[in-house]
Amino acid sequence: MSMSARVWAGMDAGVDNVVAVAAHQGDETVAEFGHAIRRAGWDQVPWVNGEWPPFDQIISIRLTAEQWRFIAADARKGVDDYESLGDHASAQLCHDALAVLEAAGLADES
Repeated sequence: MSMSARVWAGMDAGVDNVVAVAAHQGDETVAEFGHAIRRAGWDQVPWVNGEWPPFDQIISIRLTAEQWRFIAADARKGVDDYESLGDHASAQLCHDALAVLEAAGLADES
């Protein structure tokens, strides 16, 4: 799936938060699933001299439908969480992630 590096960075950061919370709560299944998503993404990011590509660069990331739905669920939750904190920029990044996933038919809640 193609998206800006900025959108993928937001997805990656969201999954990182899920992994951290799951690990803290002892939910190894969720932590490992989220970490596998992050590893898959890192392997596909077109790094530029060891750095993240420019945020406006279009990149392509391939994951399973289940992995994309995991990201979509986190982004949906993130919209509400960030809006309640008044962090409109982060909420918008979640909206942007959901728009990419919805366009690909991968944002369903199943």
